[in-house]
Amino acid sequence: MSTPFSILGMGWALPKTVIDNDFLHKEVGLKKGPEWVKSRLGIYERRSVLSREYILKTKNKDPMQAIVHARANGETPVTLAVKAAQKAMAHCGVKPEQIGLVVCNCDLPFDLVPATADYVAKALGIASGPHIDMNTACSSFARHMLYLGDLRDSAWPEFVLTIQTSCYTTRTDYSADCFDGYIWGDGAAAQICSLKHPGRLRVEPLVFASDPKGAEDVKVDATRHFWQDGGKIREFSIRKTVEMFEAVAAAKHLFAEEVYTVTHQANAVMMDSILGHLHLPKERHIHNVEVQGNIAAAGMPSAVAQRLDALKKGDQIVYAVLGAGLAWGGGYMEVTG
Repeated sequence: MSTPFSILGMGWALPKTVIDNDFLHKEVGLKKGPEWVKSRLGIYERRSVLSREYILKTKNKDPMQAIVHARANGETPVTLAVKAAQKAMAHCGVKPEQIGLVVCNCDLPFDLVPATADYVAKALGIASGPHIDMNTACSSFARHMLYLGDLRDSAWPEFVLTIQTSCYTTRTDYSADCFDGYIWGDGAAAQICSLKHPGRLRVEPLVFASDPKGAEDVKVDATRHFWQDGGKIREFSIRKTVEMFEAVAAAKHLFAEEVYTVTHQANAVMMDSILGHLHLPKERHIHNVEVQGNIAAAGMPSAVAQRLDALKKGDQIVYAVLGAGLAWGGGYMEVTG
């Protein structure tokens, strides 16, 4: 059984370029129209480390050149991670010198070596520690929480910084026949965690697993575009999220009308389907995918971070996320301060 701990501060960061549906329809020339996007995705805006001019000119035919462009544009997975971490630290007043461990995921790092966690620690002025990258794609928040929950008490430093960051638009095909441009956005989320200090949220990780039989169902080649078996992933995501919500509710003796829910921010229509399956109240579902797109592992924690100040002590949250692998994870959070 994992040990509960606290999240003291949360942050998020988005790049400056706004990609709305009109731009994708009318200028880039994606063939799927507004009604298709409304009925299948429910996403109307997203952010990118790429400029609109670059997307328009190149349709991102060469993902490796997209990385070069993003660097020149001044935004990368590391810069987004640093901004999210700074916001999380400011949220709870924790200083870099107090952080003894950085745990980071980066699905699509611009640099293969060293770890993204080390780049972030250097940029923030965090001292040496057992900093690591731990990546399970879009389910990485759940994996990070379970990793901390499984640590021995003696292995905990005073504060831990966990980060989820990715720039999927650098691996998105913007040619006319592809619809992935409607899905993906870029962004980062960060959390300051502690076993020794109380915080805004009490976290209890409960579920994490993966099924390697689905390893080929979502993938990004080392130099190419994102690819997925869309129908299969949709079915898997809905089924596993429903299962996780039911498992967490049973373990914690929760009633649907009393809790907030939050899922992987893949698309709004799929989230509505999950709520419908379980008869969950839509007004208590935390979401941001409509205006951020799918920002991978950062989606779910960024949604909680953006809603956190509006929540009151005693509010309960059930979270469930999924990612490539295929991997899934979930748990329980309660507002405690």
